[in-house]
Amino acid sequence: MGTKRVGWARIRSLINENANQLGPRYTKVRSVLTADTTLTSADFGSVILLSGAAALNLEMVLPSSPPVGAELKFVLVAASHANTQILLDSGDSHTINGYANVNAADMADGSTAYHTHRKLGWGDATKKGGYLHLVCSSSKHWMIVDSKSDTTWINVHA
Repeated sequence: MGTKRVGWARIRSLINENANQLGPRYTKVRSVLTADTTLTSADFGSVILLSGAAALNLEMVLPSSPPVGAELKFVLVAASHANTQILLDSGDSHTINGYANVNAADMADGSTAYHTHRKLGWGDATKKGGYLHLVCSSSKHWMIVDSKSDTTWINVHA
């Protein structure tokens, strides 16, 4: 067996390569949306920041042909106005499926309801921090992986 000498330059190079591979991974973030928006495939894997601070209902239209495994995360970064509802629209013959949680303000256990709707979103006056994580399970279905809201989830603007 022979020995192979490795110089300091090569050792530093290997350390830097490992640091780059193990280093922090940054999440893509879509800047705060405050108006109706149609998302695109470029948004897959992103955290979509939403604000309903103005007194108008908002609809975010999800991409129409998502690949299996595509994911989107939505976060309310400002409390919604008392007359603002924010809906996510999965499109014609598409659905958002799964359990969505409503957390009580007093830290008591909230409620959970199963949803299978074309549209799903936050009701009036939702506090900031509301969250919805969706993953595409087929070309026509988005599954709820995680959710948080202090108001009842809605499936149509009232």
